[in-house]
Amino acid sequence: MCGIAGRIGLGATKTNVQKMSAAIAHRGPDSSDIWLSDRVALAHQRLAIIDIAGGKQPMTSVSGRWILIFNGEIYNFKALKTGLLRQYPYKTQSDTEVILAALELWGNNALSRLEGMFAIAAWDVQEQRLLLARDGQGIKPLYFSKNGADFVFGSEVSALLAAGLRPVVDESNLDVFLDLRFVPSPHTLFSGIKKLPPGHFLWVDIDGSVGEPRPFDFNAPLINCVGSRGELVDQILQSLLDAVERQMVADVPLGVLLSGGIDSGAVAAAAIRSGSPVSTFCVGYSEEHSSNEFLEARRTSELLGTDHHELRIDTKSAMDIMPTVVRHLEEPVVTSSVFSFYLLCESVAKYRKVVLSGQGADEPWGGYGRHQVAALEAILAPIIRATNNVLPSKLQNNDTWKRLLEAYSSQDELKKIIGLHTLFPGSERGQIREVVGNSGTYSYLGRLLRALPDNGTFLERLLALEVRSSLPDNLLLLGDKLSMASGLEVRVPFLDPRYLEKIEMLPGSLRRGGLFSQHGKMLHKAVCGALLPKEIVLRPKKGFQTPIERWMRLDLGHYLYEIIDQTGSFSRKFLEIDYAKDLIERHRSGRHGNLERQLFAIWILEEWYRVFFLKV
Repeated sequence: MCGIAGRIGLGATKTNVQKMSAAIAHRGPDSSDIWLSDRVALAHQRLAIIDIAGGKQPMTSVSGRWILIFNGEIYNFKALKTGLLRQYPYKTQSDTEVILAALELWGNNALSRLEGMFAIAAWDVQEQRLLLARDGQGIKPLYFSKNGADFVFGSEVSALLAAGLRPVVDESNLDVFLDLRFVPSPHTLFSGIKKLPPGHFLWVDIDGSVGEPRPFDFNAPLINCVGSRGELVDQILQSLLDAVERQMVADVPLGVLLSGGIDSGAVAAAAIRSGSPVSTFCVGYSEEHSSNEFLEARRTSELLGTDHHELRIDTKSAMDIMPTVVRHLEEPVVTSSVFSFYLLCESVAKYRKVVLSGQGADEPWGGYGRHQVAALEAILAPIIRATNNVLPSKLQNNDTWKRLLEAYSSQDELKKIIGLHTLFPGSERGQIREVVGNSGTYSYLGRLLRALPDNGTFLERLLALEVRSSLPDNLLLLGDKLSMASGLEVRVPFLDPRYLEKIEMLPGSLRRGGLFSQHGKMLHKAVCGALLPKEIVLRPKKGFQTPIERWMRLDLGHYLYEIIDQTGSFSRKFLEIDYAKDLIERHRSGRHGNLERQLFAIWILEEWYRVFFLKV
């Protein structure tokens, strides 16, 4: 995994592209290089994983037509090299050269042949145009913008800012953020800066003109389940084992990020089956906290026989590093585990360059609470709507009840989806920031609906949508940015394209496991049961979270109140500050349920504004 950046136009000079490359040097601390031509500059920061000696970039194809820089790993590169692309005169053992061989033979049609996680920039010398592409799951980010007449791109926003772009808040996308908790591709909260959507590519001509992003691996498959339950378990198990095995290809030692749950445990167990020694790493808080999984992870390690390491952090360090975390995130996301994940990766990077993770199983398998709400819609929606009129006002004002009512208040598919994700349910949305007509959220989701399975239920379509939106633009975004901040590559076998396609074809009943299955993923648990002891499979799900709810009632709540009250704060400029203050007081009182999501969103917006705009 690496960092890439480049520029097309009169500003494509060595000095300018070196500044862009230096801004993302943390992504590739092993080496760096640039390629220059008339009005074209490409830069690469390398984290050497495969073919340490021979895989340096930028790399030129044998004919000289293609100049390539890419970030990521191609998991089927060996199969392509010995199969369809065997006639190419290879000079290295790298997956980079296999991409070049594919481009030489197929052009941009090569993208649909690549299986892995990648952000690609390839200059076509013959046609004098640049190809940009992002993997189908959106594991690797890729940003682009215009800087005057020039075109600039990079693995991170910081590369574009280093090219001279001035950060400006995009208020229309702020409205989308308040609706969905993140800003979906191709948009960002920075005006004029876009990110390529997952499974899309675009062309940029030598004159800087930019084509529209076009999909090559984005649409969800139709729901099409064939086979008995036992046959499906066997098929999915083999697909998972294959995914883990091919994601263990590296010329450096690998590790596994291990919690106490079944997802990371299954990845560790599958890694052990590959025959390689496995080291596991777990993070938790020094103080006693209900989300700590040290005991469970330690027990999993003992049962599997891994070389286990525990990393402890304290609450003070978590709060103190918020500006650093936000600087690396670059885009606000409402996920409070950002602290622990950043500190975990910072610690693990001292021991490993590459780790496998259990991330990405909940979205396709339906493992979140909102998926249970979606599954129960037909039964509970009429009851919730009718009951609301007779509930005492105290219960009507409870945050959990408001969220249920928001999700069940409409028959419109788009409104239901927004209701399940919204930060500010019901009338709160207009109270935190005035809503003028429909926000851009509706048009964005409307376009995305075309990529979902026509024969799917509401739950099945919701899961397909999240795999293509909240997963890449929230969870995977923070996974990439916060791991690469320390030069650590995180691989996600549950999002292997072959494995994922099998899961997305399953009906919702097999994924969640029935209407009243609280945590879902029932068939997934059966698959994991073939890899793990029963006591691990039957453990209650915890999920590692930061104790934001408690912190916001104590010192963090006071701190947040102080920063939003300052002259020039984000809340003063873009939100209704009196309502933001009232949310803090209501959360402290404890009479309105848990408002940590809303408060965390305000906090991360404030810190984002301070880091990128006020330069605090």
